Amino acid sequence: MLNRKTRQRKRPAAKWPQRNTKHRRPLRARKPIRPSTSGAGYWTKKAYIAGNLAASAPGAPLAGEMATSAISDSHKQVNEHWSRWYHSVKRLPKSAYHAAASKFMEGYFQRSGGHSGNRVLVPTNRSIAAIVTVMNEKDTIPSVLEQLHRLPLHEMIFVVNGSTDESFEMIRNQSRAMIVHYHEPLGHDVGRAIGAKLAESEILLFLDGDFPVFAEHLVPFIEAIEQGLDIALNNITPYIGLFSHRDYVTTVKEFVNRSMARAELGANSLTAIPHAMKKLAAEQIGYSNLAVPPKAQVIAMAKGLKIGSPTSVDVMTRNRIRARNVGLNNAVSHMILGDHVEAIRSAMDFKGSRLSFPDPIRRRQLT
Repeated sequence: MLNRKTRQRKRPAAKWPQRNTKHRRPLRARKPIRPSTSGAGYWTKKAYIAGNLAASAPGAPLAGEMATSAISDSHKQVNEHWSRWYHSVKRLPKSAYHAAASKFMEGYFQRSGGHSGNRVLVPTNRSIAAIVTVMNEKDTIPSVLEQLHRLPLHEMIFVVNGSTDESFEMIRNQSRAMIVHYHEPLGHDVGRAIGAKLAESEILLFLDGDFPVFAEHLVPFIEAIEQGLDIALNNITPYIGLFSHRDYVTTVKEFVNRSMARAELGANSLTAIPHAMKKLAAEQIGYSNLAVPPKAQVIAMAKGLKIGSPTSVDVMTRNRIRARNVGLNNAVSHMILGDHVEAIRSAMDFKGSRLSFPDPIRRRQLT
């Protein structure tokens, strides 16, 4: 069979109407893609350049001066530049804070000489005092001091009371801190009141010698005070679990906050460290009242002080186990319950016998 080749006729090309290009708009140039301002890489580059420029600014110490000056003084100088730059940019995300601060120091010391020494910068130029209560803490004192030395503190006040170990000698030999030494035990939280009264700084940072807290974890407390809080509490809510699993100490902490119409604070309390407050707030509360933290918190609420819980530090699992704080019915728990009863009494003085719980149903005036 013969293969027949089919012939395809070529169709005439379609004639499209010509476009009128006379009034055609010129093509716009594409806008350059801006780098994301949310990533750490963007901010670390900016921070490095800013630190380098800060070191070359008039009045900045030269390399020789930086080498001979005290480490703490150079730390404060860098922090002053960092705080000004940090508040000028305004959009630095919290997730990039420490990476940017580290690069700022790297840029600063690259120009001025010296090294950052694993130090931490804080977003304030206000003076800061760390107040630490100590009783037989020789095993933790070195690590507590290590973290405090990473911060640009103006004061370190250690209240050593009832110690029979080498805590006092270790603090004296490893730091330039002010040490207030009592041979006899003062009791819980009395050391905080003493330290707050002695401090001259604008921001008071309260810690215990039981265990160290990373310097990075203390920055949010300081920043919260810088941004307007009078008292910055440790947010322990993530660590206390469901209500049905809480102990009576945690329950009474939350009740005190609710009685003062501050339910949003949950069980957060001045009882837990770390926390920070303004020196002016301590004066308004009364230094002696700081020895009973729940009472101090009630007074602060009654006076209208701004209280918040900016960050969480796990102190529940790291708190040192002692003979007096083991078990459900231990001496420390009973003391804390008593403190909260005292706080509730103070709350009634301020808000009446029913606190923040009104009784609009009963017509008591008729009885």
